[in-house]
Amino acid sequence: MDNQTNFLAYMASVVSRLEGERRHGTAHVYRSTLKRIMEFEGRTSLAFGKVTPLWLKAFQNYLTGRQLSWNTISTYMRMLRAVYSRAVDDGLASWQPRLFKGVYTGTRVTVKRAVDEETFRKLEVPVEPSEPLERTRLLFLLLFMLRGIPFVDIAYMRRCDLRGDTLTYRRRKTGAWLTVKVEPEAMDIIRRLQSRDEGSPYLFPFISCPGHGEYRQYSNALRRFNHRLKELALHMGIEALSSYSARHSWATIANYRNYQPELISNAMGHSSVKVTETYFKKHTDERIDEMNRGIISYVFAV
Repeated sequence: MDNQTNFLAYMASVVSRLEGERRHGTAHVYRSTLKRIMEFEGRTSLAFGKVTPLWLKAFQNYLTGRQLSWNTISTYMRMLRAVYSRAVDDGLASWQPRLFKGVYTGTRVTVKRAVDEETFRKLEVPVEPSEPLERTRLLFLLLFMLRGIPFVDIAYMRRCDLRGDTLTYRRRKTGAWLTVKVEPEAMDIIRRLQSRDEGSPYLFPFISCPGHGEYRQYSNALRRFNHRLKELALHMGIEALSSYSARHSWATIANYRNYQPELISNAMGHSSVKVTETYFKKHTDERIDEMNRGIISYVFAV
């Protein structure tokens, strides 16, 4: 079967297309999904007509049997759905209403990624004498100060994206354009962390050899950053940090300060408020618990 009849061959062609568009992160997720399907099928071919609600349910059961998290399963299912939709648009697959209705495509907040205000206040103190940990501390604060910008967007940030105190960039994940006013505290950190290679098109030194394996350089930089964040948390005696903690924290604190979800969503470049709300669900649970405690104390004078 070729990619006109073979869903897996068609999916492989989509991966190649994404690579050609330099959308390496998205291509990586699609490739991982393709690999899981081939493991499940035990072969490299699957007719478009075999993708049915029953097949999808069986594939989901296979994934749960492999002890994958529901968020990971959802990612695979959403990638599958996106590729199938492309195939429908290309006239290779028939449209099936509610095809993915019986499988999980949502998002569950399973890990508390947000950190509180007290942790950020502790992070205001410089780390001495370790320069790598000090740069890690500054970078984490910068991610937070730029409205929870993802590390990938910082890594690929171009010098021309920053004009005066205004940062205009396109999100790597969604393609959405964002304009951020860079506050003085953030500008000071940018000056300290920016690349000293004036010949590089990138503002920061995470991609040191432009045009040569950029995605690999970004991936290695992200891995180092997360490793050093763990070291930083241990060194400072604070709760665990990850590259996404700054983003979740910004959303959670904005929500706690009673800013409108629509405003927070726009600030973060999310495709919908529903996406944003998954970021501060943990905060909502805590507020509900606090409310319940207050009601009990009020009624029973505890």
